Amino acid sequence: MEDCNDKKLSTDGSRRAFVAGAVLTGLAGSMALPAGASVAKATPLAGTGVRTPAQAQMRQWFEAYLAAFNRSDFDAFGRYYADDVQFAGQAATLTGRQAVIDFYRNAHGYLHEELELLTFVGAASGNNCLAELQTTLVARRDWPDMPTGAMKAGDRRQSINFVMYDIAGERFTRVRSARFSSQPGQPT
Repeated sequence: MEDCNDKKLSTDGSRRAFVAGAVLTGLAGSMALPAGASVAKATPLAGTGVRTPAQAQMRQWFEAYLAAFNRSDFDAFGRYYADDVQFAGQAATLTGRQAVIDFYRNAHGYLHEELELLTFVGAASGNNCLAELQTTLVARRDWPDMPTGAMKAGDRRQSINFVMYDIAGERFTRVRSARFSSQPGQPT
């Protein structure tokens, strides 16, 4: 797979390792698309030859979720979570859609959070997807007891995270996140 996002990360194999990990975790038969790549120009995952309209639709569905999240549209992005979703994020482990929405309402009161899709891997079954996301946090006001470390108004943090989503009926049933890296000089 060729890296089309050199401005985000060097091509040191980290994205290839991410996609290889996706295959090993059960997403064999998936396709990987760098952010910004069109379906017609997508490079299939090595050895699978898979590139389907269903996977393209899954990516569009996921990008709509990110757009709603980035504009803090709690109603719109909240519809992506199952009532009993299991959520294991960097700052909280939660159960249930309302708990996730409440967490983000509180967090977005303190900071602006933006997610940028760097890499997307969607299972042909539609039951899972993996995303490499760049998360940018900018503090609107001081948050001395922020779960991942205090921030002062104006502080900015950026990190790269791998997030796996289990999906049923176009709803996330389980979300698991792992931090890959942070911006040089920033706390992780």
